Amino acid sequence: MPAAFTIIIPTKNRADSVAKLLASIGRLEGLVAALRPEIIVSDNDSHDETAQTLETIAKCFPVALRRIKSQNPGKSAAINEALRIAEGKTLAFLDDDVIVDTQWLVEVEKFCATEKHKAGQGRILLQAPEADDENLQKLLRRYRTIPYVNFKPSTAEVHSLNGANFVIDRKLLQSLGGFDERLGPGASGTSEDVELAQRIHKAGYRIGYMHDAIVHHSIDRTRLTEEYFKKVHRRQGASRSLIKGRGSAHIWYDLCRASAGYLFHKSFGDERKSYRNKGRVYHYLGMLEAKRRQKAGR
Repeated sequence: MPAAFTIIIPTKNRADSVAKLLASIGRLEGLVAALRPEIIVSDNDSHDETAQTLETIAKCFPVALRRIKSQNPGKSAAINEALRIAEGKTLAFLDDDVIVDTQWLVEVEKFCATEKHKAGQGRILLQAPEADDENLQKLLRRYRTIPYVNFKPSTAEVHSLNGANFVIDRKLLQSLGGFDERLGPGASGTSEDVELAQRIHKAGYRIGYMHDAIVHHSIDRTRLTEEYFKKVHRRQGASRSLIKGRGSAHIWYDLCRASAGYLFHKSFGDERKSYRNKGRVYHYLGMLEAKRRQKAGR
């Protein structure tokens, strides 16, 4: 009998992180006695100890752990490889740098049992004890380069997806053609989840919010720097240029507006708004660079 859920975990060169995630999955309520999900780890051609680590974990894991090797580059390609063999009615996606709350699977099952939504976004918090550090909190608020999703409990629906913790009906995802392999880490850099959310809405479906299906994201301090902030927003711009196809004149106009907004808010000492506009500046510069590469045939 096919599993009700398939948990898909794309990974690349994060042997320690994926081991921590699988350890947390092994402690899930309902994992063995009731729900017994199918678990697929799609290794996107790792060159560290990922393969050996997964082999060791699989030998004593409480449920079957399927491991596949994806040769095509990119997170989206790794997910699509897993999608081709997944059997669960519902697919649950987790990034390899999170750990799950012990009630995560039970809460996912509750959400899906209502059958109100074909897709759902789970809550993404930050791992303690680093998340409680006051100086680190300042950097997190400034850069916002680590996934964080924490809407009010009363929130019923959201407009987009974050790939670190979401679910979708398998047949719906297959009908939409899976993930766009031009996008995401290992390809354009970002936005594979955002683009999928856009197609879900275009197909006439809404995305529910799973407030109690919680994962905790690791805090990588290398993401909390000016250099990474610049890099991630330029990658985001390059990725969005593939989705939106805006003309150069429109992008230049938006760039000028964002630059003016950055200077205005910086002069008044509003760090949050100045960084929001600074990110947009890098975003539009990334879009312009992507358009130049496209014209050059690269």
